[in-house]
Amino acid sequence: MSTTINSSETTNNNEIIAGIDVSHFQGNEIDYLNSSSNQLKFVICKATEGVTYTDPDFANNWKMIKQQGFVRGAYHFYHCADDPTQQANFFLSTLGTLESTDFPPIVDFEENSIDQGCNKSTIQQNLLTFLSILQQKTGRTPILYTDNNIGNSEITDPVFANYPLWIADYNQGTAPSVPTVWKEKSWTIWQKTASYSLGSFTNDYDVFNGNSGVFSKLFL
Repeated sequence: MSTTINSSETTNNNEIIAGIDVSHFQGNEIDYLNSSSNQLKFVICKATEGVTYTDPDFANNWKMIKQQGFVRGAYHFYHCADDPTQQANFFLSTLGTLESTDFPPIVDFEENSIDQGCNKSTIQQNLLTFLSILQQKTGRTPILYTDNNIGNSEITDPVFANYPLWIADYNQGTAPSVPTVWKEKSWTIWQKTASYSLGSFTNDYDVFNGNSGVFSKLFL
């Protein structure tokens, strides 16, 4: 069942900064979207996965997100079985130079990131290595996407609170649950649903935690 959400809704008189995230599963959707004809502010697209896979629609999505007037972001799907340094370098080489108006680099770390046979004792250490390389080479603090299951079981080192959280939590409440590490700092982006309809396309729907003034500070 699809869910239609009014992305121009307001809560306590505060504006809602909303967006979607896309990959090749949405095909050429970005060619039909324009920031002047809907209330979405940002679009985040999949760039890479592991050490060899590039989303086949990344190049077009990356170009068109900007051309269509959206703030753009790109994410890497992390695999625990792959070398973190190689993953970071692969992601960054595919991404190229981030512009000042782009989101910081984003890493997707979820259930399917925990590969069979990966060394459980080094998962957090290696993920921190990956994040550190992104930060060192871009000068931007990466955003970490996860859900509560993986967040509470695999991301327990308090140092992860230094990275903004993009939380996947499909509840119907007014705020998401967050993993323990982020209880004090809270969330930055909330993926509220995976069934947001835009015409014939179905998307993940994301909300930023703050107004446009707070949003702009991501790009300083």
